[in-house]
Amino acid sequence: MADIQWRIAVPENVDRDSGIYFLRTNVPTLDEKTTWDYYNLIREIECTNRQLKTDLNLRPIHHKKDDRSDDHLFLGLLSYWIANTIRCKLKQTGEACYWTEIVRRLSTQKAVNTEATNNLGEKVHMRLCSEPNKSADDIYERLKYKKMPFRKIRIEKSL
Repeated sequence: MADIQWRIAVPENVDRDSGIYFLRTNVPTLDEKTTWDYYNLIREIECTNRQLKTDLNLRPIHHKKDDRSDDHLFLGLLSYWIANTIRCKLKQTGEACYWTEIVRRLSTQKAVNTEATNNLGEKVHMRLCSEPNKSADDIYERLKYKKMPFRKIRIEKSL
């Protein structure tokens, strides 16, 4: 088995106190900008997946059967596809933020469930959304989504 050896090579024309970032690839046809863009894309994907796995409670993985692992992978890919579609639409409007920031801004809006009995003895079930704050409202406007996604009122007649 061969030993792995690491060597840090600092170009002579670089100030050693300013910090250096080296990226290496095995694709010789990529220029510096394309290499940097690919690196940032990979970083973005990893950051989003890390956040989604936390949000969806997909960590740690303890699957002993292949079909459960497949389900886990499918859910992860589906959630990433949804998150990335939202981020892509926001980028087209000039808003370039990470998924964690989108979740933080939208988490200020809450769903409220209420159940009461009216004067006729009927049970009234209501599920309403709170008003979004300014930053959540901005995301809804950019995506052309409803600010109040649902308003459900159900009345059960008394017997």
